Amino acid sequence: MKHILVLILAVSMGAVTFAGESHEGEEQNASVGPDKGITEAHEDDGFKLSVEAIRNLEIETKKIIKSPPWVIPVSARLVSGEEINIYRLRQGFYKRIDFTLVSKSGENMNIKSGDLKDGDEVVTHGVGLLRAAELVAFGGEPEGHGH
Repeated sequence: MKHILVLILAVSMGAVTFAGESHEGEEQNASVGPDKGITEAHEDDGFKLSVEAIRNLEIETKKIIKSPPWVIPVSARLVSGEEINIYRLRQGFYKRIDFTLVSKSGENMNIKSGDLKDGDEVVTHGVGLLRAAELVAFGGEPEGHGH
């Protein structure tokens, strides 16, 4: 099932045969490039999506301000295997990051993270499809096996 989702995502985002530019030491990925849904991908920064891909994936974000703990919706959590992360948006790059849960109340949670700062945005909707885009961007699969 996850392979089908990744394939559908890759096709819908325009992942064909263009090899994107790479930073020194990074491999080129045919699914990344200026004319693709995933326009850039760098291990340190994360990945950028085209405006059309953001719209198609229905990505929504919430800007965080001031200092932690920050209140974000529970919908921002990405549960993948044993890991629980959130996606940060900074300077157009989406990056999956760790966080510490301070408290949870209803549909909101208070979090802290050394990977967040005032002015960053947290993805609140579309995290599952964003994870699929991340897998396409970096050419990986989650640990485990697929059926």
